[in-house]
Amino acid sequence: MSTEESEKKSSKTICVIDDEVETTELAKIVLELEGYNVIIANDGKEGIELVKKELPDLIILDISMPGVNGLEVAQQIRNDPETKDIPILMLTARVYAWDREEGLKAGANEYLTKPISGNELLKIVRRYIGD
Repeated sequence: MSTEESEKKSSKTICVIDDEVETTELAKIVLELEGYNVIIANDGKEGIELVKKELPDLIILDISMPGVNGLEVAQQIRNDPETKDIPILMLTARVYAWDREEGLKAGANEYLTKPISGNELLKIVRRYIGD
């Protein structure tokens, strides 16, 4: 791997917070193939701790998780001066308009519903943090 490729691989970090292993693994594969560094948390509490520790460039967040749900995670991230400006893409199976409103009100920049194609996910990620 050349130095340029190595730098690209570590230039942008995305934190995926979702309790569904299939979702996190698919997102990790798609995003890493494009050169993003991907870190994963499998619940909200772990996600908040990981975001505070790593300060990623972008967060992909599910709503429905045991314990601390995605809405609470988004609110905590927005209320912390160190993390408040990190873009949040809420990726969830909740499809109703009121769910979308709740997600955006909690602090999500985008509200996306599952399933989502890898290409669509990449397009939205690039809109927020580039290549």
